[in-house]
Amino acid sequence: RSTYEWYIPKGVIKMDWMQKHVNEIPSVLVIFYDLDWNDPQWKEKQVECVSRVEIARTSLQGRNTKIAVVLIQTTAPLPPGEDLVAAERAATLCTASELSSKALFVLPHNPDHLYGYIIRLENAFYELSQAYYHGECRRVKSRKELLNKQKHEVLIVRHQFKIAFFCELRQDRTSALKHYKLAYSNLKELEPNYRNMLETKLCASYFNYKICRLCFLDGSPVDAIAQFRSHIDYFKKKSGYAELAFIDSAWISHQYSVFGDLFDEAVKNGLDAIQTQHPGFYYQHAAYCAITRKQLCRELCQAAAMFPVQNTSETTKYVNYYGQRVWNQGYHTEASDADFEKAGILAVQTEELKVDHCYIIIQLFSKAVSQFKKYKSSRMRRHLMIKMAEEYYHARDYSKALALLDRVAPDYRSEKWWELLTAVLTLWLKCAYLLADVQNYITVCLEMLSKYGTTDNNNKSRIQKNLLNIIEGKQPNPENDLSAPSTEEATKLWIQKFALIKSPVAAFDIDVSQLISFVECKVSFSAPSFAADVPVRINAYLRSTAPLPMSFYKLSLKFNVEEYDKFCNIINKNTDDEENLTLIPNQLKCVTFRFVIRADDVGESLECKSASLQLGDENSYNVVMTWNTSTSVVATPSATLLPATSNLETLSFDHIQPKLIAKLTSRKSLICLKLQHEPPALVNEFYQVKLMIQNDEQLEISDVSLGIGFSQNQDVSQPANNKISDSTIHSKSIKDIHISNIMPGEKVSRLLFIKCQSHGQRVILVKIGYKIKIEVEGKVTECKCKQTDSITIETAIPFETSVDTVTTELNKVETLCAKEPYLLMAHLKCISPWPITILNTAFSLINQFESMDSSTLSQLSNVSLQKDEEATECFAIKYNGSIEKSKLNIGRLRINWKRSEQEYQQPEVESEIALPTVLIDTSPIYIIIDKPAYGCLRAALPVTFELHNRTNLIQEVEISIDPCESFMFTGLKQVNLRILPSDIHALRYVMYPLATGYVTLPRLKLNLPRYQSNDSQGKATIAAQILVKPSSRKIQADGIISD
Repeated sequence: RSTYEWYIPKGVIKMDWMQKHVNEIPSVLVIFYDLDWNDPQWKEKQVECVSRVEIARTSLQGRNTKIAVVLIQTTAPLPPGEDLVAAERAATLCTASELSSKALFVLPHNPDHLYGYIIRLENAFYELSQAYYHGECRRVKSRKELLNKQKHEVLIVRHQFKIAFFCELRQDRTSALKHYKLAYSNLKELEPNYRNMLETKLCASYFNYKICRLCFLDGSPVDAIAQFRSHIDYFKKKSGYAELAFIDSAWISHQYSVFGDLFDEAVKNGLDAIQTQHPGFYYQHAAYCAITRKQLCRELCQAAAMFPVQNTSETTKYVNYYGQRVWNQGYHTEASDADFEKAGILAVQTEELKVDHCYIIIQLFSKAVSQFKKYKSSRMRRHLMIKMAEEYYHARDYSKALALLDRVAPDYRSEKWWELLTAVLTLWLKCAYLLADVQNYITVCLEMLSKYGTTDNNNKSRIQKNLLNIIEGKQPNPENDLSAPSTEEATKLWIQKFALIKSPVAAFDIDVSQLISFVECKVSFSAPSFAADVPVRINAYLRSTAPLPMSFYKLSLKFNVEEYDKFCNIINKNTDDEENLTLIPNQLKCVTFRFVIRADDVGESLECKSASLQLGDENSYNVVMTWNTSTSVVATPSATLLPATSNLETLSFDHIQPKLIAKLTSRKSLICLKLQHEPPALVNEFYQVKLMIQNDEQLEISDVSLGIGFSQNQDVSQPANNKISDSTIHSKSIKDIHISNIMPGEKVSRLLFIKCQSHGQRVILVKIGYKIKIEVEGKVTECKCKQTDSITIETAIPFETSVDTVTTELNKVETLCAKEPYLLMAHLKCISPWPITILNTAFSLINQFESMDSSTLSQLSNVSLQKDEEATECFAIKYNGSIEKSKLNIGRLRINWKRSEQEYQQPEVESEIALPTVLIDTSPIYIIIDKPAYGCLRAALPVTFELHNRTNLIQEVEISIDPCESFMFTGLKQVNLRILPSDIHALRYVMYPLATGYVTLPRLKLNLPRYQSNDSQGKATIAAQILVKPSSRKIQADGIISD
């Protein structure tokens, strides 16, 4: 078209335009043909290929579609420029086909590189396609230049849309978004009337969809949301035919739903949404608009419901342009036939009546619930689930409505939203009535009658009467606000339900622990514990908040011990005592149960697990309301107990604190138990404890048993092999002592012997148990009584010991030389408050240590020690082994002892002490000093040093002796000598003491220059002491003192 001066457009977007350019008109047409460059029939096949290209060009009818030819060849091509025949024939083919050289391609059939060739072809075709759509854009832009903005507003919108669409097809999202925005902006500048408002809205919705989608793809969600909000704010005020107002609501609902889908797709592609801005809000608004659509349909389509149009397909579908129907064609034209327009409107209303609005609303709410669940908005999710249940109710799918309400109600109960819960229960009650669901109907009635139900008393009275009608086998009255057809169907279902009743009827067990029932129950034991000779007393407190009195059939309690369940059952007898189970509104009812515990349950805990209240008997529908104490409010623990004489008139139900657990204790023992002993006990001895038992009961006791043992709370570091015995003859540990029957006032005594193997405190527990027959509640029962007593015994160590290794000169050493004599000095110090008698001592040597004493008799045999007294025993040893440079344990010292003074025959106690660990070494020269036991002042004192060579080598010895102020001596002061293997050399000196007392002899120093060892063995210094006495004096007759 060369000019648009007098052209009047009939609409904005043709219905078939997008379909034509997406699915019908190709951008690139590719012809594949089998032809090699060296084909012998080249000319014939060239003519055939050219004819195919002409046929394709003719079929396009002058379209600008790009045509390309692909020659499938079996031989691999040569590098460019080398195959002259191929270049010549390619030029000939392009000329004959009127194709550009860029539109001719070769596809070698080479399996190794086929994939690479395909990728290159794909890129080439993509470039051709882009070139086609770029050309189409330029063609549309050239036409747009001919338009006048004042006269051709609709055409400007159309051309901007076409340019945007072509840009999107060639994947130029930036240009597409720009032109979609221009098209949308130009569309808003139009001035549509109510007849063509729908067309404007449909085009605007499509432009908005494209803009929002491209914004999300470009990573600009804020721009998309802003565009959508502006779109809704502008067009929600625009309306078309008043008779078709539901179309406007449907249009807005569709806008929200589509944008929610776009938002959700963007989130799946990596967009981060937040709790206050996510797709769920848009699905929610879409559902609300769909509800408005349904309401407008009911209001505006009454005439269509009365006089429906039979054939609506021709008058309701869109023709030529989007948003135009047969009876309102043309964008600016007025209706040519008013009657035809009215008929068209009536046909659209008839079609609207066929729409399942509830299904649409439920689907939108379902999407919204999923989104709010995903973003952890629990309260919004519950709110929308209620809306879904309401739609299921309107759709008469009552079972699904009940399922949704059942999921929502527990949250409202726990959060105490009583107004919301009442609204949920009201809808629940209607659904249960319409389904004739007896159990659900009764369950909801129990909650609706509670004090938390916000409905009025008249409605509560009606609900209570309906509940009683069901219990009596009568049909309940219909619920409020039900349609007549629904009521008739429900009535038939209830009649069928009651016709199937057969006595006895199984009870409906309803766990009211998680409900807010109109009957409240609290259970409390009268005491925290009950002895075996005292009956257990438990109170069940009941209160009804229903507006009318109600009689119940049975009350029962269940315990963790099933044997007591039979004692806590009562059936209503309609009397004035506790067995009357008629509850007056808001008045407290107390039922008390009493029973005697079994002897086998003493020591256990008795817990009330549940309380059950039955409404109705087995001849009709009956309900058993159960309070599970572990999950309901009656299970709240509290230490507060109600007094047994509480006045029900002054007692408030809300102040009652339940007590559900009571300890079953044994009867108080009347046995006098005494433990006599004299501390402290000594380690390893049998310590005597006297046990005195006296029967202070009025009756004979039987099966008396004593349990004896150490406390389990003792320090774990103490040995576990402590023993308690009833005799010192055998050491077998005992735990129980059995005694025959004990008469009233009789006394019995037993002796216990305790052996502790370490010092410290010991706690001894003595448990006595017996049986006695007593009368409780007029019944003779056998009770088990128990009593526990304890004593603390302090265990002390009888003596302290220390063992030293010394030389024959009594010098302490830690290193012993092999084959040299040494002494073990064992020191014992008595620290016991009691006298100790040492019966015997014995050294047990190991590791090749030998005794040098011919006699092994103990030096401390039968020695008695008082506190803080000490005794010492000496034992000569030597090492004859071959191990050198290592630490060895000498052995153990065994001490047999007992108390010196005792009242009973006590066995001797044996204690073992570890001897010290010493280092073993060797010496090449062993020196023996031969000297007298003592010397006298200024008297000659012979001393001999014997040097023994213990090696198999000749030893050179350098000997020197140091001068000393306490002695003068004669002999070699320094000498070098050789000692043959296993030979002995003696050095003799005569000492002259100059001082008295224990005096050190002159030191003898040895050096072995040829000994291949360390310095400590190659050199030695010998020092010894001797006792020097003063010289004896004689007085002569003339008074001269002479020595």
